[in-house]
Amino acid sequence: MPGKFAIDLNRSGWLSKLPQSQQDEVARSAVRMTLKRGRYLFRQGDPANGLFGIVGGEAQVIGTTIAGLDILVAMHRPGDWTGYLSCLDEGPYTFSVVTSQVCEVLHLPLPAVRRIFLSDAEGFRQFVQPELAATRVVYSHIIEHLAFTPLQRLARRLIDLTSPPHGEEMAANSISPITQDQLAISVMTSRQWTNRLLQHLEQAGLVSVSRSRIDIRDRPRLEQLAVHGESGFTMADPVAVKV
Repeated sequence: MPGKFAIDLNRSGWLSKLPQSQQDEVARSAVRMTLKRGRYLFRQGDPANGLFGIVGGEAQVIGTTIAGLDILVAMHRPGDWTGYLSCLDEGPYTFSVVTSQVCEVLHLPLPAVRRIFLSDAEGFRQFVQPELAATRVVYSHIIEHLAFTPLQRLARRLIDLTSPPHGEEMAANSISPITQDQLAISVMTSRQWTNRLLQHLEQAGLVSVSRSRIDIRDRPRLEQLAVHGESGFTMADPVAVKV
């Protein structure tokens, strides 16, 4: 993929593994947009409108419950693409994607997706790989979260929010912006208990916490905690942490 797109999007394991002819088709067919913070790429329930790739900036993936509760599901960063499922079944989007900072976005319209990827078996196989990877992650989380402790759930959530959504190896080192309420809802604990868990992780040297930002300081140990639980970890006295 020539020019600026190559710099921005070769981080994507999905796009960079496509045949060059398909990469070139994506470059020719996609529309580039600049979105201010707080703008939606699409909302949960919107009709299928194609695939979206993050060129620059970050966006939050938000799922809304029947009761109207918004849950932070994932973060999208440069190189990430979203909207695969709705392109495949042409049903409505199953979550919302909203920019958390100014974003450069590529929009590949649904007719272009059909032409490039869904007109033959090999194109379909290449297109469906990210959605299959995400489905495997969902199944794993359902099984694990039935047995996870609150501290494990928080560690797992922090790992998830700094990891690419479709299984690529490159990970981020920070989450920003993020609120304590968002974390509390996603790990199914109270805001006060989430504050205490964050303070514990910070004292253990796994993360550092500032207003609206969390930095991962020791990813291997955080991953170990997420998988194996808090053996060797002890809770400290609660100290307020501003997130």
